[in-house]
Amino acid sequence: MQPDRQSLLIVNFEGMGDNVLSMPFLSIISCALRDYEQYLLVGPGRGDLFYGWNSFHVVEAGEGEKIDAVLSRYHELIVHLGTGDDHFTDRLPHGQLKYGTYIGFTKPKSIPREVAVPRPRDKPRWLQFISLLSPLGIAADAIPEFTVHSSALSKNYAEMLVNFPAGFPLVCVAPGASHDHRKRWPVTCFATYMQGLHSKRPCRFALVGDRSELQIGEAITSLVEFEIDNLMGLTTLGCLVHVLKQSQLLLANDNGVMHLGGALGVPTIGLFGPSNPQVFSPLGSSSTLMVSHSGEVADIDPLHVLRASIDLMG
Repeated sequence: MQPDRQSLLIVNFEGMGDNVLSMPFLSIISCALRDYEQYLLVGPGRGDLFYGWNSFHVVEAGEGEKIDAVLSRYHELIVHLGTGDDHFTDRLPHGQLKYGTYIGFTKPKSIPREVAVPRPRDKPRWLQFISLLSPLGIAADAIPEFTVHSSALSKNYAEMLVNFPAGFPLVCVAPGASHDHRKRWPVTCFATYMQGLHSKRPCRFALVGDRSELQIGEAITSLVEFEIDNLMGLTTLGCLVHVLKQSQLLLANDNGVMHLGGALGVPTIGLFGPSNPQVFSPLGSSSTLMVSHSGEVADIDPLHVLRASIDLMG
């Protein structure tokens, strides 16, 4: 920390998908304000996503002393990437945060100096984040280059979990969707798809996702007739980055893993039911979206997903 430099604080407590979709914004602002000391606050366990982003001091929620040190410093500029109705300053004890200008999608009526930017809800989420740069005179209509890295420790852990040079292509499957059951393709559809793909194109499967989704993974493994790697709840985000980088294909619901795979350039099939694919489509050019016209993700035919997978795998 260099106390003599101007300071920029970015608050990014969103879910993993929004963390990934904010990366174009972070790439732009880190270059545009390179003379600032730059701090990035993220949710617990999210720091791995930003490994190698050397322009930022990355601090996770729950890191008490580091959080206190960041909040006790005066920041000339704070940008809050929250897309809900809450306001970052409302979560802190009065007077704990010292700052000059605050930019976000919402602001409290009690602090009129803060800048609220209308959120363009019909635009892709990454562009919504970039719209927060408009008060600074910064604009962009194309996704800038950025890279998602994984540490040597994360790589070693991934190689303990998965035998990558096993001969068959690795297909990752992310069957969870946080706590939104409406976004989840049924486990029977995943099992039917995996059985069909394995018979057409022998491959290895790895289930990936959050610890809270363990039962989904167990249900799928009980329905398929061959052994698969059930990694749900076992990977850190850094480890997951390395697993996805070794994959030839990712099949995912509209969830954070889908966005991470898209950002990594992994050929990705995203399953969309109630959410808007124009807003929540993954970054990158290697993604194929399977969209339910009824709005029910269960109506997506496993046979259509199978055909798309074979095309992507070549």
